Amino acid sequence: MLSNLHPGLILILFGILIMLVPEKLRKVLMVAGPLLAVAAVLGLGEGSGMCIDIVPGITLQLLHVDRPAKMFLIIFAVASLIGAVYSLNSKSRFETGFEAVYAGSSMGAVLAGDWISLIVFWEIMAAASWLIIMSANTERASKAGFRYIMVHLLGGNLLLAGIIIKVMKGSFEISCLTGTGDAAFWLIFLGVAVNAAIPPLNSWISDAYPEAPVGGTVYMASFTTKVGMFYIIRLFAGTEFLLWAGVFMALYGASMALIENDLRRLFSYHIVSQLGYIVAAAAVGGALGIDGAAAHTFNNILYKGVLFMCCGAVITATGKRRISDLSGLYRKMPLTAVCFLIASLSIAGFPLLNGFVSKSLVMNAMAEGGYHVAEILLMVASVGTLLSIALKVNYFVFFGKFSDGHGDSHTELEVKPVPLNMKIAMVMGTAGCVLIGIMPKLLYGITPFGSDGHPFTVDHVTQYIELFAAATLAFVMYIDHMAPHVAVTLDFDWLYRKPLGVAVRWTSAAVAGAFEFCGRLVSGLVAAGSRYLHRPAAMLEDMGVKVPHRKGGIEDDDVLMKPAGSLVAINVMLGIAIAAVVMAVLRMRGVL
Repeated sequence: MLSNLHPGLILILFGILIMLVPEKLRKVLMVAGPLLAVAAVLGLGEGSGMCIDIVPGITLQLLHVDRPAKMFLIIFAVASLIGAVYSLNSKSRFETGFEAVYAGSSMGAVLAGDWISLIVFWEIMAAASWLIIMSANTERASKAGFRYIMVHLLGGNLLLAGIIIKVMKGSFEISCLTGTGDAAFWLIFLGVAVNAAIPPLNSWISDAYPEAPVGGTVYMASFTTKVGMFYIIRLFAGTEFLLWAGVFMALYGASMALIENDLRRLFSYHIVSQLGYIVAAAAVGGALGIDGAAAHTFNNILYKGVLFMCCGAVITATGKRRISDLSGLYRKMPLTAVCFLIASLSIAGFPLLNGFVSKSLVMNAMAEGGYHVAEILLMVASVGTLLSIALKVNYFVFFGKFSDGHGDSHTELEVKPVPLNMKIAMVMGTAGCVLIGIMPKLLYGITPFGSDGHPFTVDHVTQYIELFAAATLAFVMYIDHMAPHVAVTLDFDWLYRKPLGVAVRWTSAAVAGAFEFCGRLVSGLVAAGSRYLHRPAAMLEDMGVKVPHRKGGIEDDDVLMKPAGSLVAINVMLGIAIAAVVMAVLRMRGVL
């Protein structure tokens, strides 16, 4: 019965219902929708289909199920269930409804078999995620949401332009674009690059995610960029220039996180960093590269979701989101601290956790492809991840006591209880990190090509233990420099916040001035034309020719104001026009 049910459409339908029903039923639907979606995903087999003929010759393929799509659907369905449990205490029906629509449209984008279906779900996904941000109902969220939707409208329009080119050429089915290099390739790539947060198109994450509701941020960390990664794999696997883009992303995100004080901005930068590993692996291509990219996307959703859930729990309990305002929370929030510790070690690639399992595939792909410089730089990025999350946040927020450098530490923080549903969701995500870390074949068995990363070799394990030991020593030695401080960090959004803003203002002023000049010119010409029409002799007078005035003659300035004069003028003009037309017709017939 579930073999042809569309899990994305199920969640979209439940999202609409959630916004309409009473609160008690709403909570039931919030969990029932993802559960049914999980069942539908498990029931889908390769080759499952759902097609709709919209016009002759054009068929929408809403269900295109292959191994990569099935893998992404599994983690999307699990993430939607965990996110729904985490958001059960939300009072906003619109937030929770849009979260379900957002998750469903993300699944729809993954399942799309044709370009038209893709752009439809892509735009629904952008609109739903924007509405999640706006549901925070704050001024900062409103401004960040505006910038967010503008960036994604740009990405959607670029994608649409590329799709139009493909459709006009008669190509309706989605296919790999690697090696084509035509206009459609670059337009579609730029559209996907927005969702994939490839710099300089990345700053919408650190701008908008921190302003969304705490439950909404968990959803947003799980879907938009991961759909972007799915299409990087599906459309551009083996595109070699993406290798260095991915390496830059990994280093850039980790570096920005090192200097960040806001917890959710810090984790947003690590989204960019972790996406860098995925982009680099996809660029290598081949079975190992594609499996590494897909596996790391899968794991990223789990440990990144836990990190954002723990962050949301801290914000809910303390009302604070800056590291410099927090310290010693382990005693009052032990469960949150343990879940965060496990997820932070996982994102850094600690053995026996899921991040280590998928990074082994990525690094093996680099080694087998002969990209040794890229492999070393990705290891450096792992050190940055360890320093900025596993050590910095754990120490200053949970296990240590922050000092401002003058011996003054925080007063005791007032901590409110964390809702039970949030705790359950954090445990669910953390359990996934541990389970895959201990039994990696659970993950390797669903990758597109079934590659085995052999993570627990002596070389892999000792390599990461050495990295952890070296990074920990460096942290202890420079702990005063690692202490968070209040500052404004500049990102690529500076390009459109400042110079582009100035350019827009100058352009607007120039256009307004041009329109004003044209308006005055036209007004002057109309006024002059009206004057000359009423009194033709005025034209000669304006040219300096002295015209004698004869009362009652044709030069009388009132003659054209009279009915007979106007009629004569109109007839003369019509006569000239008719004569011109007749002469043209006669010339065409060869008479003239």
